[in-house]
Amino acid sequence: MLEYSNLQEKSRTKANFDMTIYEMQAEISKTLAHPLRIAIIHYLKEGEKTVTDLTETLGASQSNISQHLALLRQRQIVKTRKEGSTVYYRVASPKISQACDMVREVLLEQLNQKQEMAKTYTP
Repeated sequence: MLEYSNLQEKSRTKANFDMTIYEMQAEISKTLAHPLRIAIIHYLKEGEKTVTDLTETLGASQSNISQHLALLRQRQIVKTRKEGSTVYYRVASPKISQACDMVREVLLEQLNQKQEMAKTYTP
């Protein structure tokens, strides 16, 4: 009887499993799925920046940077502060930058491993 009860509980848990948080995570991942947006986040972790600052640093056009910032702002990944006519952008949560940094570290480790493997390969 206890086994049947446990099976029913597992079945109910699986049936009621809420995908909401995973869907939200996928949306953030889609938002970050552009190299320029990741670069923007990378440079914003140093502190607030204006569109002009980011344009100079990243070498993209002002309109392109503004479009990406608008999307990041819409998805609440960046926040703004206005001082006079100047708008300053910052990362909404340091955890966003940390997550991007961790993924970057994993990719660098993988790249290093591939380079080490290539060194040992002799045709």
